[in-house]
Amino acid sequence: DSSGKVGAGVLRGHAYFVGHYSECKAVDYVVQGRERNFRADYFRMDLDPFLRMSSSNDSCNVVIPVMGGIDIYWEFGVCMPASCSSRELQSILRPESHSSLETPVCRITKTGDPLDEINAGFYITLSIMGVIVAICMLAGVVDYFFSEKLKKKTISRSLGWCVFMSCSLYSNISSIFDIGEAAKSDQIAPIHCIRFFSMAWVLMSHLFSSYLAVVANPDDVMALAKDWSSEVIINGFYSVDSFFFMSGVLLTFLWFKSYNRHPKETMSVYGWIMFYVHRILRLSPAFYILVIFFTFVLKQMLRDSPINMNDIIMQDSCSTTWWIEMLYLHNWIQQDKWCISWGWYLAADMQMYIFTPLLLIPLALKPLIGFLVATLVFTFSTAVNIFLVYYYHWPAAESFLYPADPEETNIENYSMLMYESPLIRCQIVYLVSWVAGLALMLTVLLGLHNQTNGELMDIFWRAMYSAFSRPAWGIGLSVILIMCFYGYGGPINAFMSWHIWVPLGRLSYCGYLIHIPTMLLVLSQTKDEEYFSNFIEFFITRVMSIVGSTYFFAIFWSACFEISFGRIEKLLLMGGDKSLKVADKKVIEVVNDAEKEKPWGKDPEKQSDDISERI
Repeated sequence: DSSGKVGAGVLRGHAYFVGHYSECKAVDYVVQGRERNFRADYFRMDLDPFLRMSSSNDSCNVVIPVMGGIDIYWEFGVCMPASCSSRELQSILRPESHSSLETPVCRITKTGDPLDEINAGFYITLSIMGVIVAICMLAGVVDYFFSEKLKKKTISRSLGWCVFMSCSLYSNISSIFDIGEAAKSDQIAPIHCIRFFSMAWVLMSHLFSSYLAVVANPDDVMALAKDWSSEVIINGFYSVDSFFFMSGVLLTFLWFKSYNRHPKETMSVYGWIMFYVHRILRLSPAFYILVIFFTFVLKQMLRDSPINMNDIIMQDSCSTTWWIEMLYLHNWIQQDKWCISWGWYLAADMQMYIFTPLLLIPLALKPLIGFLVATLVFTFSTAVNIFLVYYYHWPAAESFLYPADPEETNIENYSMLMYESPLIRCQIVYLVSWVAGLALMLTVLLGLHNQTNGELMDIFWRAMYSAFSRPAWGIGLSVILIMCFYGYGGPINAFMSWHIWVPLGRLSYCGYLIHIPTMLLVLSQTKDEEYFSNFIEFFITRVMSIVGSTYFFAIFWSACFEISFGRIEKLLLMGGDKSLKVADKKVIEVVNDAEKEKPWGKDPEKQSDDISERI
């Protein structure tokens, strides 16, 4: 009864008949006269899409060119005795040598087969994460209950104590929700709003594409492409351009703020060394923890779900390429063996960051020369973009929905050379008009709708869209920020500067890191067939719930693996130009000054962001 049967919706793409997973796993009966119970387990049987028998040479060899090529089958959930193995069933139903038994069976998979056995990496990763979380929780308890009593003690003024208190879960979470600093007039308040909506946009687009792999009627999902509103999802990659834009704005804004205050220190050799060291130490701990968690732990959490038999969902090569991720090179090296596929953004952002002094230094010393350099960078980036589209006859943007040019070549390297390349992403332009800015953003977002519906765009317009769509998007965002920052935003500025966006904006980095694992964990809870009804239902039941779950878990990921390490970094590097080591005497002086101004207390409104921040 729990095995899958052919059901309705075949003409809407229904090819995976899941059956009832939970009912199958519930089979566990006592058999009289036997020492062990009779138990069942869940298998998936894949059949040739044309039901050709195993003797046919072309049997089980149908591939669609999506995500590097995906094999397609008729798929049935099958409930079998738990003592069976997929290898035994495969040898019977599709033997390697000639057999009189002819079947259209291509392969048989048992729940958990695609997963490696739990190894030392699993336990080491859990141990590392567990120790860090335990320290953060212990520090949080001490901070909340005993900080007032201990602040006058000698131990509270030592470096070790300050490092320990930097991990306080209580203080770190409080700092996430503290809006005092963001309320200052010299802050770019709307940027938190842009961060949150860009993050939600990224998540919705990724969820939409993943949903196609698990839903029983994918053709109904694809039918949304005929509507103009679907371009918001199909062109979701502009949400990443928003992140690149914000990264550049904040980097330039903060660097020039530091340069105007301390020009010699900022331009010193030590200043530039710390420019890179701080960036690496700021981003890496939370990212590295994600890499080892995704590599050794996450997939094991999906073991008790049929989702672990889905080829599209389970594709990864983390066991062999995790080290490439940690070097921020995975947008160039072994792209066919990605581990953290969405981490390409971090790699491209880091690579652009390395070369930003080529723009910052001339802008600071001779603004005219700086603008000339920026113009050259923009021109080079745009020229490379146009050349690639013309030379390879590539599409205006990346989407498997767009019709392919008959002369198109080298499409397998499109992502590496175009979508994920820092050479293409480093374009810089500004305008000063609300109307023009918003019109440009809408044009970029909706301009490919005819191509989505199958109309091949002329190569000239493809090249122009590919080359100038991202700068146009940046112009629109520039208009929003400039107008709001200088007080010309009216109600838009009031909405975008609303303090509710501040903590959500701060959580965007960790939210981006963990949104795919959160999505997989949520989708894995659906063990039976799932149907797509309409976009509103999808948005309410899936998008909103996963956005909420992502930001909830991001609070703790940020508090334990991002903020803690960030505060420790500032403590250890506060010695300035003289030394990278911290003298206990200086710690005492700085901590005392900070306590006089805003002492540590239980009221988040009365405490500073954190002691290490002030140091």
